[in-house]
Amino acid sequence: MQLNDKLVLVTGGSSGIGKQVAADLLRAGASVIIVSNCADRLALALTELSTIASRVYSLECDVGDTASVTRMADRVLAEHGCPDILINNAGFATYRTFEATPMEEMERLVSVNMVGAMRCTKVFLPAMIARRSGTIVNMASVAGRLVITPNGTYCAAKHGMVAWSETLKYELAHFNIQVNVVCPGRVETPFFEHETFQARTQRAETRYTITLEDVSRATLKAITGNRFLTYVPWTFGLMYWLLNSLPFILKPIYGKLISNRIKTIYQR
Repeated sequence: MQLNDKLVLVTGGSSGIGKQVAADLLRAGASVIIVSNCADRLALALTELSTIASRVYSLECDVGDTASVTRMADRVLAEHGCPDILINNAGFATYRTFEATPMEEMERLVSVNMVGAMRCTKVFLPAMIARRSGTIVNMASVAGRLVITPNGTYCAAKHGMVAWSETLKYELAHFNIQVNVVCPGRVETPFFEHETFQARTQRAETRYTITLEDVSRATLKAITGNRFLTYVPWTFGLMYWLLNSLPFILKPIYGKLISNRIKTIYQR
């Protein structure tokens, strides 16, 4: 698939991975609509991205709210038409054990990280089906394949996103609509600005990060090559395969690592 002249909508496009992907899509010749629930960051991102190309637009929307998503889709369809590519990138996390997570926060985590992608897909899918073409990219996480503590609700949402994406892949192939999932590791973005991340004890593994450019490059490659599941870096895919191929040997080791993260929390 060529990206030139494609219309792409990116949720969570005002910062981090979403903004980097939007920038690279503009450089590739696409027209881009960035969507975010943060008006200030959205305005700044629009200004910055406009220096790359004029084919960039912005809309404020909370993917965790059905009415907001519906209003956003109505405007997009009326003013731009149906996106050729929908990138469900919006998401957030907190650093709390499940028992310490307030009910409202738990529901919001699922509503944004998994159901938010479902909402955005649902509102554009009829037009994609009528057109018999489209691409849906779901930005999951390595936490969508591996369990990472103490982020149980976030992991559950991202695991659910991966499973849902796989069913979509089979359902939508009939309409010539491709589905891609990207599972990045740790990237230093505003994702970690939440107070619970700021207050945590820093662990050695937090030093291992990947760049925004790495994730964006892999995302565009997944789209153009129609690769269903992409790990960034690819070594996480190897880790997942090894854990499931040699569970009796490796899962106890991995279990000790993630258990130690919990011990650190409760010792504080």
